[in-house]
Amino acid sequence: MLALLASLLLAASQFAVNGPIPNLDVVKREIVQYYTSGQHDADVARVDARMQTDVDARVRAGARKPAAVFDIDDTALSTFTYERAHDFGFDDVSWTSWERADRFPAIVPTLRLAQHLAHEHIAIFFVTGRRAPERGVTLHELALAGYPKPAGLYLRPVNDHASSVIPFKSSSRAHIVALGYDIVASVGDQWSDLRGGYADSVYKLPNPMYYLP
Repeated sequence: MLALLASLLLAASQFAVNGPIPNLDVVKREIVQYYTSGQHDADVARVDARMQTDVDARVRAGARKPAAVFDIDDTALSTFTYERAHDFGFDDVSWTSWERADRFPAIVPTLRLAQHLAHEHIAIFFVTGRRAPERGVTLHELALAGYPKPAGLYLRPVNDHASSVIPFKSSSRAHIVALGYDIVASVGDQWSDLRGGYADSVYKLPNPMYYLP
């Protein structure tokens, strides 16, 4: 009984310190409002503009063989309509159906950033947690959305079952560097897109819909 009371008191103290857990329905409505109000695009545009300014400065300073690395989902292409339609969940069957139907539109500020960088002769690479069999449909989606033809597209191998995507993404950037490129910037919507080195600067876009380790 004393042990139970102690655990209840501990839980109560943690609740008092951390505050009440938000209601899930309220959080979902707030996320929908964040996207449909245009605030998400505005926040993305601010980050992308900072990256563009920084990369332009690096190029003017004489960066040799500069490259930029982009994540895809919720960095280059938006999954918001999919997430909303599936109550912010995911399953392989519905995801594949949406891919094949070209239902993931460009995130416009990121599209403009990529187009600008390509115009400045900066190599564009995409490094994504999408799996290797999705290569064809992913290239099609990117081209349809208006993205420049990438210098390279790295997709996670099917047999990679690591608990985090960081090793895959980091090793992909390392491979790009080994090709002689200077990755002047890397942008993604998850910190796991960006950690692990092999980029001079990293830029985190907002994504309140999910977390990927």
